[in-house]
Amino acid sequence: MYRPGRNKWEAECTVCKACTYVCVSNKGAGDLKAHMDTDKHRKAVQGESLSAKLTDFFVRPGKTEDAVNAAEGAFAFHTVKHHNSYRSMDCTSALLKKAFPDSDTAKKFSSARTKTEAIVNGVIAPHSIDVAHEALKEIQYCGVSTDGSNHGAVKIFPIIIQYFDWKRGVACKQN
Repeated sequence: MYRPGRNKWEAECTVCKACTYVCVSNKGAGDLKAHMDTDKHRKAVQGESLSAKLTDFFVRPGKTEDAVNAAEGAFAFHTVKHHNSYRSMDCTSALLKKAFPDSDTAKKFSSARTKTEAIVNGVIAPHSIDVAHEALKEIQYCGVSTDGSNHGAVKIFPIIIQYFDWKRGVACKQN
């Protein structure tokens, strides 16, 4: 809380930051106690307890990182599957942190609209296309339905492929 000041008779308060030096030459510990009773110090302590450390926002490699990545991917998939707006993800991180304060995964979850869209476009969509290609390798005939529409400023072009697989019967792939 205190570190050496500009000379041996001073201590710098690490909570108040802004070069707050406390002279300890008269009463020693009493001077420190008097400083701790000031409004400036109390407000600094309160502010420090409310703010998070920068390292709290970084995911450390390991089990937690894998769980966070899985959760962010699952929420991105959920958003697309239920036709939710990416904007709905903006408050999800804060909601999870409040709903599950003891969860390390919830504490590190940070997927708002931009990251969710990147996960969908960079991971889920390419995987979905690969799965569809793999399923259609041995299929000779299929039906394809398409539709184009606008969703705000975004052009949506869904594709539905329906086919008969002799192992599973009638199947459908959507991209």
